[in-house]
Amino acid sequence: MDGCRRLVRHGTRVLCIVLVLAALVLAPLWAPVARADEQWVQTYVPTELWSNPGPDAISFGKVRAFSYFRLHSAQVGGRFYVYNPLTQNFAYLDARALGPSGPPPADYLARPRVLERLNVPARAVGTASVWREPIEDDEVWSHDVPHNGTLMIRDAVEGEDGETWYRLADGGFVQPDHVRMPPPAEARGGRWIEVSLESPTIVTAYETGKVVYSALAIHGTGGWETPIGTFVVERRVANERMVGPGYDVSGVLFTQYFTSAGHSLHYNYWSSNWGYAGSHGCLGLTYDDALWFWEWASLGTPVVIHW
Repeated sequence: MDGCRRLVRHGTRVLCIVLVLAALVLAPLWAPVARADEQWVQTYVPTELWSNPGPDAISFGKVRAFSYFRLHSAQVGGRFYVYNPLTQNFAYLDARALGPSGPPPADYLARPRVLERLNVPARAVGTASVWREPIEDDEVWSHDVPHNGTLMIRDAVEGEDGETWYRLADGGFVQPDHVRMPPPAEARGGRWIEVSLESPTIVTAYETGKVVYSALAIHGTGGWETPIGTFVVERRVANERMVGPGYDVSGVLFTQYFTSAGHSLHYNYWSSNWGYAGSHGCLGLTYDDALWFWEWASLGTPVVIHW
């Protein structure tokens, strides 16, 4: 176009017009113009999102047919660099899977409808599948989070199926029946630990009325129930041997006792039944979770346990 302007300045308007018409005929009908951010395309088949235009590209997963993307740069090889308005991310898409389109309608950009703002750390129950859109469709499956894996829940949204979904901080979506949410925080100051024994048991750290951490924990079995009530951390042992009726284990780390009878939060390396019964009344945690509570809590930190 700069060359065309120079021709116009020299009075050769006819030649300029011929050049422009030739460019339009020879170029693909939907090739990006100088303002590439104004040109939109849609996928007409399910297709992969790629990390780069080359053969060594990593797949970011698939998108469904009729998804909108804004062209961001000219074609490289057989792919275009595009912007996804729903996830606000960039990726490469195969040119053969795309067709020209107008901008997405308002209802496409507005989805999904937010039902509630949450912003809380939760845990996966069983295997939690993460989807790139709030619908159970193989084309938008992203990955699985194992039992007791951390899920940062941003908000509750209405899915395409009309059901409630949770949107994650990274933009993925999970179904609520695969998530253990911590109980809502009370309006109070300071730090405290709250334990909900309702299956699966979750231990939550609160500070000035906000949830700051949560984890699934093993609780007491029948006859060795975890006590209910309000306690405080009264003794802490970094590494010890625990001996009692039917057990003798060494190397127990990050133990925080909250009763004189020996009930505590601690690292449990001999079991992985997170969220369910399996202890003599203590609250067993993974190494990372036990360490987190050890570094965050202190003597006198309240421990509230309930169903």
